[in-house]
Amino acid sequence: MADFNTAFQWAMQFEDPLMACQQVPDAAPAGAPEPCYAISGINSGAWPNQFASIAALPQRQRSPAVAAFYQAAFWNNWLAQLASDDVAKRVFDFGVNAGAGTSVKTLQQAVNTLGGSLTVDGGWGPMTLAATNAADQAALVQAFIAARVAHYQAIAAANPADQIYLKGWLARAQS
Repeated sequence: MADFNTAFQWAMQFEDPLMACQQVPDAAPAGAPEPCYAISGINSGAWPNQFASIAALPQRQRSPAVAAFYQAAFWNNWLAQLASDDVAKRVFDFGVNAGAGTSVKTLQQAVNTLGGSLTVDGGWGPMTLAATNAADQAALVQAFIAARVAHYQAIAAANPADQIYLKGWLARAQS
């Protein structure tokens, strides 16, 4: 069974490596008013209520609240049932960075490159779980990394303004 804390620590190396839980300026998501801020990757435009709750806490109390947010918003029973922490932490991290549906679609694509026959729909279910756990885990990690890289490259190719993020996205994906 995969461990939330392992996945959470993995994602935090990209979101807030020092776990400082400090409010910092951040980009505004589409449709969100500016300015936006983030605490450990929790964007005030994307998660206004959760951000405000954490920002209202004294600094020393923010870290457990940040962990609770990520567990509630991004961890799920399917991730917990994965056989490999190496797979789970990457799927979790990509869900944090690109959305859960995109992350699961990418996982399904990666499983299929290894001979699986999953419908690539972005939804967890017993077939996705079973196929993921049945795959060679080291090969699946590499296939997932490759699919994640391709996803980021496609975004940058389609949206030239996003080229500025590509280097960071690729470094995160290839970890």
